[in-house]
Amino acid sequence: MDTLPDRASLRDVARVCLDAAKVLIASGAETARVEETVTRIGAACGVEVESIATPTGITVSVGGNRPVTRLARVRVRTIDMSKVAAVNGLSRSLEAGEISLRTAGNELCRLLQSPGPNLGTRSRRRMFLAQSLATSGFALLVGGGPRELVPALLLGLLARLIDERVASLPPFLAVFLNALAVSLCAGLSRHVLPEVNVDILIVAGVIPLLPGLALTNAARDLMAGELIAGVARGADSILTAAALAGGVCLGVSLMALHP
Repeated sequence: MDTLPDRASLRDVARVCLDAAKVLIASGAETARVEETVTRIGAACGVEVESIATPTGITVSVGGNRPVTRLARVRVRTIDMSKVAAVNGLSRSLEAGEISLRTAGNELCRLLQSPGPNLGTRSRRRMFLAQSLATSGFALLVGGGPRELVPALLLGLLARLIDERVASLPPFLAVFLNALAVSLCAGLSRHVLPEVNVDILIVAGVIPLLPGLALTNAARDLMAGELIAGVARGADSILTAAALAGGVCLGVSLMALHP
């Protein structure tokens, strides 16, 4: 593709780079992938691009002597690998000359405006089903039997429902409340099914809440030399795990007071 020297064209490239980075960060992509995608888009357009990505924002500078600089803050983050894959495909198609910059920009705008994995009706049902089945599976993996299977499935549905209800709260508080509710409901289940193993239900219920992807991305960022992002993601994972442990401990303590 020919070099784009004028300011309007540089602004278009900056906008596309920024939109791509925003989608990736909001969807749970690691920092190295975000910056690589921005670099690919710049190379496809024949312009020099520098970027600095963090787990909460992106700064993009396009052009050499008189660069166009844009930055954006990403406040809502979730996990949506389908959007990550879509942006990866767009950047590679643009680099290969299969699509134009305008087409890529329009598709990125659509991705930014599309609902997350938890908002669509069909996606919401799938999330409920997936978490309930996962919780039941974890119950079997940690030593549970047929008696724990159905309670674990119901506990997964409840955990997913609570997760939706507390989504507007700060992340650590939301995780704390979810873990507290899971542990309390697991404790109450023994009054209905006295032979059920409460410890297995609690463990199975909180495993889906563990910050596994955040820890993985933290390790990948640190190995890639992204020190700021790696440390930030690692601290986020530790705080999330601490909130999870605090909620479970409080729930178990309350159950001990009311046997």
